[in-house]
Order: sequence, then C-alpha cells, then structure tokens
Amino acid sequence: MREEDIQLVARARSGEERAYRTLLEKYERPVFSICLRMVRNRDEAADLSQEAFIKVFASLDRYNPAYAFSSWLFKITANLCIDHIRKRKIDTLPMDEPVDSERGEMQRQYVAPDLNPEEELARVEKMTRLETAIGRLPEHYRIMLVLRHQEDLSYEEIAESLSIPLGTVKARIHRAREMLKGILGESDFFA
Repeated sequence: MREEDIQLVARARSGEERAYRTLLEKYERPVFSICLRMVRNRDEAADLSQEAFIKVFASLDRYNPAYAFSSWLFKITANLCIDHIRKRKIDTLPMDEPVDSERGEMQRQYVAPDLNPEEELARVEKMTRLETAIGRLPEHYRIMLVLRHQEDLSYEEIAESLSIPLGTVKARIHRAREMLKGILGESDFFA
C-alpha cells in the first residue's frame, strides 16, 4: 500500500487528476472519521476534512516518501482539528441530550437489536459517559485515543503521524486513560 501511495503522489504531483481523485477516495473516510471524533460535529468535520485534503494536495511537493502518506495526511488532519478546537473551544454535549430540529427537540435514539433493553440502556449510558469524558480531555490526549482506539493505529503509526517520539505516544495514551478513569470516577470502568 505504501508503494501504491508513493506512485499516486508522484502522479498527482505531475498533475494527473485521476491520482488526486484516487487518493481522496482512498482516505476520505478515515480523515472524516478523525475529524468527526475530534470536533463532534458532522458539518465541521466535513469542512475540516476538505481543508485537510486542500492543504495536503497543495503541499504534495513537501511529502517525504520515506514515511507513509497516510501518516503525513493524518498528522495534517490532526493538527487542523487541534487548531480548530483551540480556536473555538468547543463545548461537548452528552449523547443523551435532546437535539434541536425544525420540529422542536428530539431525543436521540440508538438501535442495538442483539441486546435486551436493560443491557442496551447500560451500554448507552456507559458510551455516553465515555464520550463525554473523552470530550473533556485536552486535545493532545484526545487525539491519542482517537487515533489508537477509533482509527486502530499502532503506537508507531501514531508517533510517525504526529512526529513525536514513541515514548511520548505511550505516555500520553497511558495518561489519557488515567485521566479518563479519574473523570469517570471508576477504576474498573474498562473491565
């Protein structure tokens, strides 16, 4: 995959529109996912995703093929999200709060056909608490958890993506988990 990306970048640098389109199609979902999990707003995530690709495509000449293209792209995406959050200081909302719509307030509904109502309620409550707790973390800890647990990147890939030492990644993930335990007030929450 790395060699394929290097070839696509080279073709895009030479102006081949199809190469740009292929890179976009290949990475638009993970980039959007990172943005959405960071800013928690679909419209803002879509705007940030688009901005990330504009920035990446405008600076393809600075891409170093010694590193994975995805790592470079994710680093730019993460930095855009962190900058956006710092500028706006987005307030996080619990997932169980009603949503405003044209017809007034609506309660959010979640479907899980395999669980009985009690298990589903417990799961939704736990996920709501976890999402709220993650939203309270500083950006540099939140991005670690998003990249590790929601994008399934290895520690090494995170270090490469964010251009930070591997030890820093491990320390921040550990610290983020400890902070979550403190916020949640339960040491066995993840058991």
